[in-house]
Amino acid sequence: MGNLYAKLYHEFNTNQKSSLQDFKLLGNQEARVDQVQMHGYSKTKDLILESSINLMFTSNSLRNIIKNAEIVRQNLMSLNCFENISVNIDVSNGSNSTPNGYKVIFNIKELTFASSILHSVARDNEGIVKLGFKLNNITGHANHFKIESSIGNGGTQKYDACISKHIPGSISSCISGHIFKKKSYWNTVHGVFDEWGTLFDLLFLSPYKSHFSQNLQYEGVIRDINMLSKESPFKLREESGFSVKSSIKHITTIDTRDSKVLANEGAFFQMVMEVAGFGGDVKFLRNYFTSQFYSKITKDVVFQGSFGGGVLTDLGTFKKVNMMDRFFLGGPMTLRGFQSRGIGNLNDNVVAGVTSYWISAVHIYVKPLFGMESNRINEAIRLHLFCNAGNISFFGKDTKSSLERTFKDFRLSAGFGVVARIGNSIRFEFNLCSPLQYSAGDRIVDGFQFGVGANFI
Repeated sequence: MGNLYAKLYHEFNTNQKSSLQDFKLLGNQEARVDQVQMHGYSKTKDLILESSINLMFTSNSLRNIIKNAEIVRQNLMSLNCFENISVNIDVSNGSNSTPNGYKVIFNIKELTFASSILHSVARDNEGIVKLGFKLNNITGHANHFKIESSIGNGGTQKYDACISKHIPGSISSCISGHIFKKKSYWNTVHGVFDEWGTLFDLLFLSPYKSHFSQNLQYEGVIRDINMLSKESPFKLREESGFSVKSSIKHITTIDTRDSKVLANEGAFFQMVMEVAGFGGDVKFLRNYFTSQFYSKITKDVVFQGSFGGGVLTDLGTFKKVNMMDRFFLGGPMTLRGFQSRGIGNLNDNVVAGVTSYWISAVHIYVKPLFGMESNRINEAIRLHLFCNAGNISFFGKDTKSSLERTFKDFRLSAGFGVVARIGNSIRFEFNLCSPLQYSAGDRIVDGFQFGVGANFI
């Protein structure tokens, strides 16, 4: 029995003197898996492992065996029970071996029962440190429990307790339940937002290399909006107080990027559909999406195109949405050259959010050490040119006029700067921005703008 030990390579017992052409021919030859062995685990139940390795016995060529072994390895790693996995493939031997048979050996290493949580993330232009602990694979059935606290340099505080259960298979899934408390600040309007709630999530993750996942979520949350200053716009102070949201959310994600924060190739698409009104005092239908496309122009130059948008429909007569449900635009992660949530006049209704928006961007990324072989600097840093456009509006019953209003008098900015990443979770941008088109009341940034986060348009 064993542990999961994951490496970025496989070891194959093949003759090193064989040419690549010989290996390709060998890969296309008929083959089958006679036996699968797993070494190194002690706590994980056999039932959890068997449901993942059954795929190996459908292999009909050496190439197919290699491919399926990687799928199985990725599926096992997605259970979050193992620290690492390596795979050995060798010819089968013994009394039960067949002429074209192979044996596949998974060397696995389990995570310790208890582990600490200490890492940093970036979200909404704020650095966040997460602290906590996790109990891994509690009963050997890929079930986990964790308690986590998050503190941000902008004042954000979040406390979260989560229990989860992973279900292996050709389409792996995970069921999780959360109890959380969150406090966040909007410094520009002196606002404090408190949330207490529960979240239940069902995740379906398709097999390796299809990069497709779906989440079905239920969220029940009590929100409290508190405007601390009399200087806050009256429209915001008017929305202060408690509200209760009970909603169902469906998230579809397709992600083929080679990096989540500084990609060279691939595409990303995410669509979120949320319906609120199953209890509580807000009732709405909200749909929004984000899409990105990356392509190499040359070895050192990458093109990125992005587009996104959203629409919110109020479904209630007495149950009204508030600013915590509406859309905002502006900031280094969405529309560069404008302050965070800086699109719109503070004296207008848009200060409390809008019901529709669209956002687009075009980027050209260039490696700083142009023409040189890949190294750490070229992997972590890019020079980039960008052009951003977007707009906000209130979407009415007349779809045609609403669309015309949304795309009329849009905001436009351009600039250049430096992009850097830390690992595959945090991205920094140091930009010189020039707002080219804006409206009266917009809070623009004409000059240097700093951004930190993970998801940038």
